[in-house]
Amino acid sequence: MELKLSASYDASPEEVFAIVTDTTFREQACAKTKALSYDVQVSESGGNTVVRVKREMAATDIPDMARKFVGQTLTVVQTETWRPAAADGSRTADVTGEISNTPVTLKGKASIGAQGGKTVQAIDLDVKVAVPLIGKKLEPFVVDAIRSGLQKEHDLGREWTH
Repeated sequence: MELKLSASYDASPEEVFAIVTDTTFREQACAKTKALSYDVQVSESGGNTVVRVKREMAATDIPDMARKFVGQTLTVVQTETWRPAAADGSRTADVTGEISNTPVTLKGKASIGAQGGKTVQAIDLDVKVAVPLIGKKLEPFVVDAIRSGLQKEHDLGREWTH
């Protein structure tokens, strides 16, 4: 199931990139999404900037049919591999993720670029729940949870740019 989300900021692409690759920002975003625990790592790899966020979340809004797959908590691991900036400061990233010990995966692209005097951060993900028969029924719940977390992260990003 596809998930597309974007947010605009009153900041340059360089400033937005600095925020999304800031360990403290990502830790605050984890706290804002009520993560029970989290680990944020930002590293350089061959000219790319790699952001890896692992967070443990309470499985509170999980439908009964999925509870046997996930238990009481979910461990979400997301990795963004940001490429070097283009001449205009824009950047793209490959995004991968999973909910550990479940059949849930996500992959897609993220971007940061100037648009009409603002900077737009966009994400386009494909979320898969590889469970026969009920996977397609569970995907909307997973997408809603991811969208909610990303929206909170974007809200925090706007606070950081002011």
